[in-house]
Amino acid sequence: MTVEVDSCPQQENDLGGDNNQKKTAVSDLFSISEVAPELLLCGAAAVNEDSLKAAGGVDCVISAAPELPPPPLPPQSLIMVLRIPVLDNLSEDILTHLHRVADCINEIKCKGGRTLVHCVAGVSRSASLCLAYLIKYHNMSLRRAFQHLRSRRRCVRPNSHFFYQLIQFEREVKGKASVEMRHNPAARAIIPDVYEEEYVKTLHYQNRNIGRH
Repeated sequence: MTVEVDSCPQQENDLGGDNNQKKTAVSDLFSISEVAPELLLCGAAAVNEDSLKAAGGVDCVISAAPELPPPPLPPQSLIMVLRIPVLDNLSEDILTHLHRVADCINEIKCKGGRTLVHCVAGVSRSASLCLAYLIKYHNMSLRRAFQHLRSRRRCVRPNSHFFYQLIQFEREVKGKASVEMRHNPAARAIIPDVYEEEYVKTLHYQNRNIGRH
């Protein structure tokens, strides 16, 4: 498999039925996305010796996929590996790990290095860890950090339970929250308000297609 290194320009996310945008989101699943010069994000399929070389090399790999074997790094590699034991479900405690991971990424950056964060798909767990880093060390609100991350990797979508914990983390770091959890009739669940537009556009797209029949 050929793995791309994705450094796509920042642009607004749109899930309103544009096939090109959907293809971009799908292709993100198999690529390495640059969140910041010192931080890369991907799914497990993109973690291999060739892709790391293509990305310009990394000094630390943070793996948030305890259900998978260790990352397949080159033999005798000097790359630091930090494994985060959190599964992608609605009962996992990711908050416990957010400060530790953010501090680790910053420490590697201060030494002139780069960190790659991955989970299985590069969508929920690893995205949550990257958001925590952006909040703590790039002085972003959670809302702004999410917008930035989506501009770099369209497929990111932390589960609602992780988002709730990120809101708690933002309150710890900044003293206030920029995102709210709300009950959404379309989703039939409590979701972060940054996801509401997705459901509106998805419903509009579905209703438009139904109207054609």
